[in-house]
Order: sequence, then structure tokens, then C-alpha cells
Amino acid sequence: MKTLIKTIVCVLLFNTSINAQSQQKIEMRIDSIGNAKLAVSMTMNAQQWQVWNSNYGNNPSALKRDIERSMPAYFLDNFKLEKDDMNRSFNLSLNAYGVCEINKRGKWIVDTDQKNAQLTELTGNKYMLVSSPPEYGGNLQQTFIVELPNKAKNIRTDKDAYGKSVFEFDMDAPSSGFNMMRWSGVFLLIIGGGWLGKDIIKNNNRKLIDDDNVLSK
Repeated sequence: MKTLIKTIVCVLLFNTSINAQSQQKIEMRIDSIGNAKLAVSMTMNAQQWQVWNSNYGNNPSALKRDIERSMPAYFLDNFKLEKDDMNRSFNLSLNAYGVCEINKRGKWIVDTDQKNAQLTELTGNKYMLVSSPPEYGGNLQQTFIVELPNKAKNIRTDKDAYGKSVFEFDMDAPSSGFNMMRWSGVFLLIIGGGWLGKDIIKNNNRKLIDDDNVLSK
């Protein structure tokens, strides 16, 4: 997860100089099988907005392509980019599958990549972290909101060896039946494509035979 969040933020700010105080908000809602809905929003000054627009704002397909290329290990979809030129801000939303990890002790883990963040518990399963990434010289303030599933139990917040916030909780692992249902559609598409390919080859061969028969006559 931490690679996912960090990479998306880096791609969004590609070639954009953060030399003035900027605000960024990242919302992550995790479901009961470890997938996440992400929403990233940011407001920029005039210069930043001009650069960002030239890179991605006027070409959302380039943004989608660069995010997917930067994170080949994740399956991402449902990209949606909304711009507000009047307020020089944008909202990006997407789905990310399989972002949570289950450790050897059977605990679900969410790494936030937020170092030395101020953590506030909003509800029993919703938290807010506020931090300023050092790589942006303290000019970028990030508000990170993570909402864990309602099925999450024994939620514990901790920090890793680098001082970054980590969430650990108990939750039933996805059933094998669900995994089979999730991938059955993909398998059917592959099988269907294979049969379609065979039919096309068979029809082409039949056409060649018919053409040879006509020529022989």
C-alpha cells in the first residue's frame, strides 16, 4: 500500500515544483476483501496549475497510463479525473485491488507511508493523518484519511522502523469461493477468446479449401 500511495502522489506531481504551501487530501476506503477506493484531491497555485495541466490535466489518458506503468504489481481501474480550473484544483478517483496484506500472524496490515504524522481517530474505524513529506521541503501538507472495513476488529495503530504509521487489525480472510467467483469471469473470457480464435482459424481454412477447389475446376 505504501508504494501505491507514494507512487500515485509522485506521478500526480510529476515536474510540478512545490515551492509554496500546497494542500493535498488522500482518502482511502478499504472493503472487506482488502481492495480500496482511492480519492486524491489537491489545490495549486497558478504556476503549479499551468505545469500540471500541461502534463496531465489536459491529457487524462497520459495520467492513467503513467500510473499503471509505475505500478505493474497492482490491478487498477475505474479512473476518473475531475478538474476545477476556477479554483485550480483536481479530484482523481480509482479502484485498487489487493492493496492490503495479511502477515504471518494472520493480521491485516495497511502501510500508509505517512511519517511522523499527527493521527486522529474520527470514528471507530476511520482515521485522519496529517503530515508534510520532507521530500517537498515542508511545502506540501497531506491529509490522509483511511477508512477500514466495518468487519475490522481489534484495530491497532503503530509505527514501523522508519516512523511511518501502520494499521493492524483482525478480519476474516476472503473465502476460496469468492476467489473462484472473482476469477471465473476472466477464465471464461480467455476460454471464450480461445474458442473464437479456433472458429476463425477453422473458417479461414475452410475458405482456403473452397478457393482451391474452385481453382482446380
